[in-house]
Amino acid sequence: MNKKKILYIAQEISPYVEENVSDQSKILPLGMLARGHDIRTFMPNYGTINERRNQLHEVIRLSDVNLTVNDKVHQLVVKVASLLPQRMQVYFIDNDDFFSRKGTVTDKEGTLYADNCERSVFFIRGVFETVKKLRWVPDIIHCQGWFSGLAPLYLSTLYKDDPALSGAKVVFSIYDMTPQTPFGEELTQVLEYDDIRHELLDGTSLRRDDLYKLIFSYVDGLLFATSDVSDETREAASKLSLPVMDYDNMEESIEAVDAFYDRLLSKK
Repeated sequence: MNKKKILYIAQEISPYVEENVSDQSKILPLGMLARGHDIRTFMPNYGTINERRNQLHEVIRLSDVNLTVNDKVHQLVVKVASLLPQRMQVYFIDNDDFFSRKGTVTDKEGTLYADNCERSVFFIRGVFETVKKLRWVPDIIHCQGWFSGLAPLYLSTLYKDDPALSGAKVVFSIYDMTPQTPFGEELTQVLEYDDIRHELLDGTSLRRDDLYKLIFSYVDGLLFATSDVSDETREAASKLSLPVMDYDNMEESIEAVDAFYDRLLSKK
């Protein structure tokens, strides 16, 4: 087992958010940390997180960045906390325009926020800009949850020549909590602003399986973390000859995921 640098881009992490994929997003980086790997873990600083109770504090040297998303400028704020008792550092990407509301990806009625695409892109770009400032070069970039799913597109386009990011192998985890229509019609517009185009982007809302197909075009490997992955999704992965790992219990799969990372890194 070689020591690896692994970047985790998580939709949510327990105990900061107790929803959907939060337990999986905690167990995996903790497991890799215990195996001696060098990790960095990021999530959005949703307005539902109690900063005082969780002891979040701003990292000033990482926060003096403005990011333009869909022709609008937003200030990046980076905060950090230690996940006890393991003392794993978790970085939080924050901005009042996107993450001050009292919801994660939906409002109190359970309706997806209309600007989730812009929120996702700001989060993802905030992660990448912070990693560059940390002067830390990952071997693996692992995206957990659909809200992080646009990261592979940006790595293959806007950041494709960036020496801090371009050499990493990219992994995406699929969970059964992904909405049927994760992002709305603005997805095409937001991505086209950054010169990201694809045949699946036609100005209409992508359904879940089509979003997966879009993501698959830009990743090196997939983890199926759910038993109900559709035949269509599996076929799309198969057509691209993507390495795939299925797992049911993350706590029992840490060693297997580590070997999966090694398998990807062995490919030129």
